[in-house]
Amino acid sequence: MKKLLLLATVAVSTSLMAAPNIPASQQLGNIEIREISADQFKAFNGAGIPAGLNNPGPIPGGFVGGGINGGFTGGDPNQPQGGAQGGGQGGYNGGGYTGGGYYNGSGDRIETAGRVIQTARDFVALGEAIYELVQKGKPKNQTEYAPISVVPRDPMTKEYVDVFDLEGFSMPVEKNYVANITNKAGAPAVTFTYKVMYSYGGSYNGAGKYLTNVIIIPGSVKTQYGWDFNATMKLSGMMNHGTRAEPVAGIMVTLKYQMNSWSAAYERNDTIHITGNGELKSFLGQ
Repeated sequence: MKKLLLLATVAVSTSLMAAPNIPASQQLGNIEIREISADQFKAFNGAGIPAGLNNPGPIPGGFVGGGINGGFTGGDPNQPQGGAQGGGQGGYNGGGYTGGGYYNGSGDRIETAGRVIQTARDFVALGEAIYELVQKGKPKNQTEYAPISVVPRDPMTKEYVDVFDLEGFSMPVEKNYVANITNKAGAPAVTFTYKVMYSYGGSYNGAGKYLTNVIIIPGSVKTQYGWDFNATMKLSGMMNHGTRAEPVAGIMVTLKYQMNSWSAAYERNDTIHITGNGELKSFLGQ
């Protein structure tokens, strides 16, 4: 049974709702966010939907080009070389996101672990300050972004540890979601699919459980005429769920939506909590 995460009424100002000259089709209605299966995600992002993660699409290169089978960052699906900027048949674990996400097709290391975006006494988070997922109703190419990683500080030098000095990370975990947004007339206004992906459980010198490759990947966006949609992601918090001797990293990631019609605007923030034990919990905004 599919997990229904939220069905909430979008609040707009009383004066806006009462305005007789604003049609119901331009007023915000309900938002429903639910987890879906991989097959359902593929159906949402299948033929006829440009920029679909699993759809090679008409646009060569990048996120909407090679897709999952062409490596995490896409690329020309006809090119066999994987890697961070590659694509082709490297695939998700071969030349793509985890197998070659930080290395090119020839095995050379590429410094894409990101910059320091948050620090704590024993942890450091690497990645980007903000991730543009959707702009003006179009999914953004994610090749320019480094996924979020949480790594320890070396107990001797106090410098943060290289991601590649950690061992034992899990295979990537994938959660698929769809956000359905309707107008006051009950008709669809925006439909947005996305994936939450991460690897967990990496240790340093046999201790701790850390995170790497935490990212939200936009799938498809469908907007009705007169509506605009934007989405961003950022790291909003970091904590230790374990002990100082056996730390378990945890992060809070905020997913921000902005929906605008010709006469109404709405903003919403959802928070996703992921731990080094592999747990994921969503705290959805009202």
